[in-house]
Amino acid sequence: MSERTVTRARPVAAVAGPRERRVRFGHAALAVALMVVGALGTATLVGAASADGEYLALGRDVDYGVRLTEADLVTVRLTRAPGIDPVPAAELHRVVGAYTTMRLARGSLLTPAQITTDPVPGPGQHVVGITLGGDRLPARHPRPGDPVLLVATPDRSATAADAGPPRTWRATVTAVAGDGSSGFFGASGSRAVTVDVAVPAADAPLVATLAAADRIVLVLAGSHP
Repeated sequence: MSERTVTRARPVAAVAGPRERRVRFGHAALAVALMVVGALGTATLVGAASADGEYLALGRDVDYGVRLTEADLVTVRLTRAPGIDPVPAAELHRVVGAYTTMRLARGSLLTPAQITTDPVPGPGQHVVGITLGGDRLPARHPRPGDPVLLVATPDRSATAADAGPPRTWRATVTAVAGDGSSGFFGASGSRAVTVDVAVPAADAPLVATLAAADRIVLVLAGSHP
């Protein structure tokens, strides 16, 4: 009988399972704190957005520079969204008698930036009407409330040497009549727009004289200093 060699199998190590993750107490507390802060912030935002109140709105269209009366305003009840700052209805007494700083459309909410205590024209100002052809206006016609620069053009009989630097005046548009599509033509032969501008009282006579001679060009300007 031949001898058989018996090989004993070696024990196989068991497959290690996933290690249990230990959750640190500090991390858990931080997560809970963040959840609480988030919940409080959401509650505050929802509460602010859901707070009903009464505010002032325009009951009809109002032009720039108009002194507001109680008949121009209506009270509306609405949910104020964050970032919107309408005038509360309780401040009606402060709004009546104020002047508009822009043209306001019927149904729009009134905000503090849309009113001022300064009349139009202001102290020391006169309003001059200037009829301008399309070649003396920018493509985007001025609107009431726009700051503009009035530039005097040289006399046609003057030479280039006599002309010198042009005179300029800062002004504010108070009203605009026409859009250049009417049948009325200016001195230059192009369709005209009439623009009322508030200028310093001392300059009003000269500006009116130059406007009558068709020697004014209107330039849209940045905000006045």
